Amino acid sequence: MRFSFIILILFVVASVFAEGSYTSLEEALKNPTEVKSLNLCGKGLVTLPESIGKLVNLQRLNISSNNLTSLPKVLFTITKLNYLNVTSNKLKAIPSSISNLKNLQELEIGFNQITALPKEIGALTKLTRFVATKNLLKALPVEMNQLVALSIIDLSYNSLTSIPVALTSIKNLRTLDVSYNKLLSTFPTEIKNMKALRLLNLKNTKITPKQVDELLWLIPDCQLML
Repeated sequence: MRFSFIILILFVVASVFAEGSYTSLEEALKNPTEVKSLNLCGKGLVTLPESIGKLVNLQRLNISSNNLTSLPKVLFTITKLNYLNVTSNKLKAIPSSISNLKNLQELEIGFNQITALPKEIGALTKLTRFVATKNLLKALPVEMNQLVALSIIDLSYNSLTSIPVALTSIKNLRTLDVSYNKLLSTFPTEIKNMKALRLLNLKNTKITPKQVDELLWLIPDCQLML
């Protein structure tokens, strides 16, 4: 009896988590206003259909591991999105209309060919986690200092030459990964303002032992990975 009760509870919990979750856009469009989560990872998509704009209550969207070269404007009308994953596509830019997604909390754009971020990214004031690993970024827009909720940022495997000064104004930033930016050789003295920083990954950069000593003095509560 007890075993059957546990099975029943697990079934109910699984049903709750599955409610509103889809892995097919075609199926999702049958009940567009009920869709909360859509996972289209690895579907071989070359374009994202305009019909996705009908999913007005969508909160989580995963379109990673496809062949997308751009993101349609209609995507940025889904203002309830709090999670967006476009990892491993062929994107070269993020549209300025990203600023419309003001409820976004997590944004993953890694493994693309993005050379720059739009200044409008600064409007994502609820963003807590940002992953942009394995792109072609050489700098960040100063407007990123407006991302007051940001706690984790991964900029590994890019083309940065310095830790962006814009990040030093983000008071809640706890984890910063700039590893494998093989040309990164400097950091701004303003890094001392990053009081919340607890992990700084500097693996495979050009930061010298002398600079490491300076960092240990400027941010003594932060663990450095070298």
